[in-house]
Order: sequence, then C-alpha cells, then structure tokens
Amino acid sequence: MHIEFVEISNFRKLISTRIGLSKKTTVFVGANNSGKISAITALRYFLVQRETFNDFTLSHWPAINTMGLAWEQHRGTDA
Repeated sequence: MHIEFVEISNFRKLISTRIGLSKKTTVFVGANNSGKISAITALRYFLVQRETFNDFTLSHWPAINTMGLAWEQHRGTDA
C-alpha cells in the first residue's frame, strides 16, 4: 500500500497543508521557518511516537484566549 499524500491542519505552523509522498523518496525543501520541522514532527507523532503536545502557534492564541474568557464568564454564572 502506498500513501499518496497526507493533509495536516492546525498543527504548529501548519494551518492547512497537503504533502505529496513519492513511492521512493520525499524531500522537504523550503525557507527557514516555513514549517518543514512541523510537518516532520506531525508525521512522526502519528506514525512513530504517541506523546502529548501543548504547542500552539502564535496565530492561534487569540482564539484560545477568547475560548478561555468565555469559559471563565460561563463558570462565573455557575458559582
């Protein structure tokens, strides 16, 4: 069986990425800070190591803060 591509979403720097995989060799090439290590880390996480990640990209923090504030406000009405 050959996996032709993988799609990675919302993982570290990768908001929505599709990576084509060759039958023989796949090489990651790109500028510094473009997400090469993030892609490899995601592949390794799902194929080799199962560990917990608490790593959020800066672009996700506004949404995380909004969720936290909403939770705090909701929790305040329950107390």
